[in-house]
Amino acid sequence: MSFRHTLLKEIYEQPLAIKDTIEKGMDKLDELISIEHGEGPIIFLGMGSSYFASLYAKSLFSGQRGVCCDAVLASEYLYYPRNFDNKSLIIAISQSGESIETVKAVKKMRSKRLRVWALTNSPGSTLAELANGVLLTYAGEERGSSTKTFVSTLALLNIFKFKRSTLADSSYSNMVAKMYDVSRFIRDQMDSWENDCCEMSKIVDGTNSIIILGRGYNYYTALQASLLFKEVSKIHAEAMSGGNFRHGPIELVSPNLLTISIAAGRTKSLSHKIIRDIKNLGGKCLLIAEGEERRSNEEIYFKKVDEALSPLLSIVPLQLLVYHSALRRGRDPDSPQYMEKITTKE
Repeated sequence: MSFRHTLLKEIYEQPLAIKDTIEKGMDKLDELISIEHGEGPIIFLGMGSSYFASLYAKSLFSGQRGVCCDAVLASEYLYYPRNFDNKSLIIAISQSGESIETVKAVKKMRSKRLRVWALTNSPGSTLAELANGVLLTYAGEERGSSTKTFVSTLALLNIFKFKRSTLADSSYSNMVAKMYDVSRFIRDQMDSWENDCCEMSKIVDGTNSIIILGRGYNYYTALQASLLFKEVSKIHAEAMSGGNFRHGPIELVSPNLLTISIAAGRTKSLSHKIIRDIKNLGGKCLLIAEGEERRSNEEIYFKKVDEALSPLLSIVPLQLLVYHSALRRGRDPDSPQYMEKITTKE
């Protein structure tokens, strides 16, 4: 299959990236977990998409009994350092392994004899060489904005969580089976989603500002999607917790503001409700939700899965929406105007 742009090609490669990460990432995990102390806090570190993955990881691991987690922006740590327990396990996330702030932060941590693992898509990177251990995603080369490396990172974090826990083998096998199912569903749905998002992008084209609402794990989906809208489509987009929207930001509702709500898991009905209320106030809305058939050109649905896995699904239609929105605005989705693929300047 040929693709007009690298970004679209890499969006389509995500099912294989998830599958390869599941299959190839396990052995190294077993080796690292066997030598991990296990009793200290886990600190996730990153920038940009990798910071959003760190926030996701904080929520994912904090759900385990007795596990203390935090997520740290690498650029903040450099100039506003925190004292970490020497029992801490630092997991520095960078798809390229070259993000300047993350590399500098890890150098600083290693000088303090802190234990640092790298989670990266680049085994020969500076970050991988600095770290005590390396967790690898297997997304293949990524030249466009972060798509397949982001979902592969979320997949690997789920594997790591289950491998590190004391859950029975059957529970782990069940989780892996669910992740394979997610990969297959994305593959089977991709063409349909792209057609739907091409139509939906007409609605996006009529706005200069977007608010993306997410709750729970899908707040991090909203953060990633808002970054892609800014980076690829050059549209101002802001991620917001769905629960906070009524506490002030609802005053922004107007026909000139587009609100996208991600509805999944235990707060799904609340995410649907806010969309209905915004429409009643005269606002413009789109819905990305689990569990139903598409009923209008303002909605896209995806398979119901465990809530922690739902961002692997919900982010894909948003990526496609970003891509087609960029095309409608005459932008080359492979060539941001000012930024670089690997950030090497502070």
